Amino acid sequence: MSCGTISSSADSVGVAVVNYPPPILETREQVLDNCHKIAGIIQGAKRAYPGLDLIIFPEYSTQGFHPTKWADLTTSLNGREVEVFKQACVQHKVYGIFSLTGEEHPEGKNPYNTLIMITDKGDINLVYRKVFPWTPKEPWTAGHETAVAVGPKGLIVGGVICYDACIPEICRDTVMKGAELLVRIQGYMYPCKEQQRIVAQVRAFENNCYVAVANMAGRDLVYSYFGHSNIVSYDGNVLAECGTSPEEVTYANLSLTGIRDARRNWTAENHLYNLMHRGFTSEPRGHATCCLDFYKTWVNEPQKAADISEMITRDADAPEDASGPVIQAPPPSKLAATTLLSRPVDPKKLEALAARVKGDTITYTNGTAKA
Repeated sequence: MSCGTISSSADSVGVAVVNYPPPILETREQVLDNCHKIAGIIQGAKRAYPGLDLIIFPEYSTQGFHPTKWADLTTSLNGREVEVFKQACVQHKVYGIFSLTGEEHPEGKNPYNTLIMITDKGDINLVYRKVFPWTPKEPWTAGHETAVAVGPKGLIVGGVICYDACIPEICRDTVMKGAELLVRIQGYMYPCKEQQRIVAQVRAFENNCYVAVANMAGRDLVYSYFGHSNIVSYDGNVLAECGTSPEEVTYANLSLTGIRDARRNWTAENHLYNLMHRGFTSEPRGHATCCLDFYKTWVNEPQKAADISEMITRDADAPEDASGPVIQAPPPSKLAATTLLSRPVDPKKLEALAARVKGDTITYTNGTAKA
């Protein structure tokens, strides 16, 4: 694995991530124009990085997320938008990962928030629908399974979308399906910058996998997005990272030998092996049985698991609809209650109080403060 070169090799996959500016779009034609802009970035990136094998664009980069017109801008896996992406991948001989927000639901429900990977032959070989839409703002219908596919040069690629990666189980499940590169496309905004930068490194380290994050950068009609698209090694170290400016692109090489050697030979930090072989230093091969009561309950009694979750959080989607007492702010101090919050407020008394706090002695005569 390396950063600082624009090349790649038979043993390394050249990956680029894009800080894409949040598009503010109101018509399907504007969406299509934006897709051609994305195609232009692919062209430029391939010229800049001849070793480029895979380029990744953020969540919402295709259709944006218009606060009122999002339902009018949906598309499908066979839509005109996807055709533009397919042509660009074939023309420039790269794989590409793109966002569809949203993808039309076959049953007429709310759209999916979807990630697709297109091969250098123009085929869609990975479709992932966001399992955990970001609440309470995202209207998307939830997906129900993780997904992986064979990427460039045989690298196994899995995808998650934005808030998904805050749920460790989604990333672990994707990796346990074989993912060597975990791609996270996101539209993450301030004030979550530092938390989300850390998440990428933690997910890489705990899953012994590469992580590539593509985030939006700039402002739309609602939020400001912090960028920092990055590429992280399987040891948790950042290989390359953008800043906060829109249209920044960065690039790194992912070694196939490196990650496969680590998964084969690491011991102390081989979390994927150690998870399923507890205590092998004492008992050969260790224990494969699940020792986590909550997960056993989740699989066998999902409603009971949901009840457990509600017992430590709330029992309704909206906090205001939940049963039980509403947590009130503690009362103010006695000082505030007897001075600042009393009515009417006598400015002379406040002045006298301030003087007493400084150590002066104050007496009152006919409402007049005297030292």
